Amino acid sequence: MSRASISSSSKAEGSRQAVSLVALDRYLETNIVSPVEKARTGGEFVEWGDRDAYPRYLFELYQNVPTLRSAIDGTVDFIGGDDCSCTGARWNNGRAMNRAGETPFDIVRNIAWNLMTYGGFALQVIRSADGTPVEIYSLDLRYLRSNKEGTVFYYSEKFGQPVRSKVTRYPAFQDIPNWASLTDAERDEHASSILYVKGEAAGTYPVPCYGASVKACEIERCIDNFHLNSINNSFTGSVIVNFNNGTPEDAIKEEIERDVREKFSGHQNGGRIVLSWNENRESQTTVTPIKVEDFGARYDALAKHSRQQIFTAFRANPNLFGIPTENLGFSSEEYESAFRLYNRVRVRPAQRTIADAFERLYGAGALTIIPFNLDEQSAGEGAVR
Repeated sequence: MSRASISSSSKAEGSRQAVSLVALDRYLETNIVSPVEKARTGGEFVEWGDRDAYPRYLFELYQNVPTLRSAIDGTVDFIGGDDCSCTGARWNNGRAMNRAGETPFDIVRNIAWNLMTYGGFALQVIRSADGTPVEIYSLDLRYLRSNKEGTVFYYSEKFGQPVRSKVTRYPAFQDIPNWASLTDAERDEHASSILYVKGEAAGTYPVPCYGASVKACEIERCIDNFHLNSINNSFTGSVIVNFNNGTPEDAIKEEIERDVREKFSGHQNGGRIVLSWNENRESQTTVTPIKVEDFGARYDALAKHSRQQIFTAFRANPNLFGIPTENLGFSSEEYESAFRLYNRVRVRPAQRTIADAFERLYGAGALTIIPFNLDEQSAGEGAVR
């Protein structure tokens, strides 16, 4: 926001008045981060979005937009299913995928969350002495960058911030059938590598399925902020208080404004009595209500529109995530029909993508996902392998 002051004169009165104008920034231009890609100076990696901040921006949307969070978390539940198993699990008597104790179910859910939040996922693959993948970890894609070719990856939890800590470099995961013929230096180079899956993205980095509904996410976030600010600033936002005893100095103006805000604004001050002491009726303090249109219906309609846009991007019915629609007669049959469609267009393709990644590491049929179901049907029915 920028502020400018100008002076205007009146010939009749021979006086000058200071007028303060406020210029509001265009919100979309200054707050929505674009997923543009730009090669970093020096050629280390490609920056992900404006100021390398796109994945952090998506994470902030996930944290602050209830509809988006519900859609992502619900879809993760569906993708992860009721349980998972993997033939490559070697830790904790074959129940864990790494020494941290993460199970195949844990790994699949983490992958699914990254896939829904960012549009892709990355696995850190640690090999044993004979070159076999012995541990895998699902990485938060916020902290990973790549060169344009996708052959080298860089990891830092400070990406997208002004100050960046040490960056760790990893090669891309490769199938190496002749591991024994590698030199010691080559084995060390590939002992820890990154298996990176970016979905259908055409560039270096992915874009999530809701990328086209980012504006709708911002609308929902702004509506929440508006209502919060309306509560905390209700008094000053709904009336104008005129003091008719002359114009005091700036310091006195600020003190009066501070006192009024402390006493009469905020969600705990509704209905308080305002007292004013005046020398006479002509110099009384006047309180002028600001006529405001009924924003309730407008914001309600806008909120519904933004929610619909988000679910449209996911190709999902809100009822699948426990968000009721105006159709109060939504039956179990309608739910099952909606779930079958969503399972077909979103859940199963994601499960297949994850299973393909596991197959690259451990061979065909390495991962089994027991499908999510409400009826607890027989385990293994319709499992993804």
